[in-house]
Amino acid sequence: MIPRNHILVREAEGQPKRELWFLHGYGSNEQDLFGLARLLPSSWCVRSLRAPFPLAQGGYSWYDLHFDARGVRHTDPAQVRESLDWLKELLKSSECRPILFGFSQGGIMANALAMSSPELISACVAVASYAPTEWFTEGFECKPDPELPHLAVVGTEDGVIPPGLALPSYERAIALGAPVDVHTVPMGHGLAPEAWQRIASWLNELDVARNST
Repeated sequence: MIPRNHILVREAEGQPKRELWFLHGYGSNEQDLFGLARLLPSSWCVRSLRAPFPLAQGGYSWYDLHFDARGVRHTDPAQVRESLDWLKELLKSSECRPILFGFSQGGIMANALAMSSPELISACVAVASYAPTEWFTEGFECKPDPELPHLAVVGTEDGVIPPGLALPSYERAIALGAPVDVHTVPMGHGLAPEAWQRIASWLNELDVARNST
């Protein structure tokens, strides 16, 4: 069982209205996205999780990657399952259903959880990422909730997870029943101001919809 790794927390001021969890990318750590907490409402509780597997070159991953002789990228399925099970355990122990916000590999994990365990979260944001629909042909359960708010932001100039990989994956996810709202932004493998503005507007729309019900 993976131990509960470092989790940075910004507590909400007063009774929390929302909770958001950051899942960082490959080779990074829990500090990477935590600075965005200052851009979120002070009434939100924010947690930033460290991925469980340390890398020799520094940083952490949700699962290892390797390339075969043909240059084809492969993932470690045992580590994928271990990380997903660990995140599900944390989500089940949470007092609320948080919003997942994942970047790159963290976004892949967020997308996988949104499609396999939507009952554990209230929304999903994936940036510079893709939907790992191939996992659902390898023993992972796929049961997307058509009502789950799910945003994907794809960089048109992303050289790490290019739009030629990301956009078809989201098309396949939508065909499987995932209600992914896909937006393209002229950016590389990062989080450009335009992308953040779109995400912030989307999150605000979630709050407006929640408060009107």
